[in-house]
Amino acid sequence: MSVSYPIIITQKNLVPGTTNTFEYKFSNNVDFSNLDIGLSQASIFHSWFNISAAKNNNQFSIIHPISGAANTTLNFTIPDGGYEILDLNNFLRYELLKNGYYLTNDTTGEQIIYCEFKVNPSVYKVEFVTYPMPTSLPANHTAGPSLTFPSTSRTPQLSFNQVQFGNIIGFAPGVFPVVQPIVLTTSSSTKTPVVSDVQNVVITLNSCMNPFAPNSSIIYSVSPASIGFGRLISDKPNQICWVPQMSSYRQSITLQLTNQDLQPIELQDTDVTVILLIRFRDQNNLMR
Repeated sequence: MSVSYPIIITQKNLVPGTTNTFEYKFSNNVDFSNLDIGLSQASIFHSWFNISAAKNNNQFSIIHPISGAANTTLNFTIPDGGYEILDLNNFLRYELLKNGYYLTNDTTGEQIIYCEFKVNPSVYKVEFVTYPMPTSLPANHTAGPSLTFPSTSRTPQLSFNQVQFGNIIGFAPGVFPVVQPIVLTTSSSTKTPVVSDVQNVVITLNSCMNPFAPNSSIIYSVSPASIGFGRLISDKPNQICWVPQMSSYRQSITLQLTNQDLQPIELQDTDVTVILLIRFRDQNNLMR
C-alpha cells in the first residue's frame, strides 16, 4: 500500500489580485522528480457570474405597444450575477412592473404583463412568448401608470444586439418576432442556448506533467451541474487519479480554477478548500 501526504489549499493561499489562483509554499525546496499528486477533495462555491458587463451579455430591449400605432422601446441592463432563464424572466417581469407596463386584475390581484422568457426542455430551446394587448381597458382591471392601449391588438417584441446575450438564450442578435404580431406568438432559439460558459471547473496545477495531453497542468475537473448559484460544490473522487510531476526542485506550487476551455473563472467567493495528496512514485524514497 502506497503512503501519501496531504496538503490543504484554502483562501489563505489566494494569490493577491486574483480570484482563482492559489499558491502553496513549502517550508523548503522539494524535489518533484519522483512525486505524483492527486486530488483528494475539492469544495468550491458556485459563485461566478454568467451575466455581467465584463462579459458584454447584460442588455436587451422590449419594444412595447402604446397608444395608436406607436411603440416605445424599454432598454434594460441586467445586474451582474448568476442567472438561469427563470431568473431572466423574473428580471423582465420586475422591470415591466417597475416601469408601469402591466394590468392588475381587480378581483384576484394578478399583475399581467405581455411577454416572457420560457424554457422548453422537450426541444432544448428558450422561447420568447408574446401576448396581444387589448385595445381598451378590460372590465375589472386597472392599468399600470405607463400602460396605454394600441388601436389594434399587437404584442411586444424582443430586441438586442449583443452576440453574447444571444448565446445565453440561443438567438442571433435582432428583433423577435421580426414583424410585430397581432396574436400570441412564440419565438424559439435558433441555436443551442449556452446559459453559462462554465460547464466544468477544471483544476490545474503548474507542476503537473502529462506527456499525452497538450493541457498537461490539469489535475481534476469538478462539475457544477444541478448546483445552484451560491451553493457549495463538493467533490471527492472514489479513486485518486495520480498525476506525475515535472522533474524540478520547487518551493511552491500554484493551483488555478478555470472553465473547460482553461479560461480562469472569476470567483465572487474565494472560500475554497482543496486537499491534494502527494506520494513518492518510487516507494523506496518514503519520508520517515
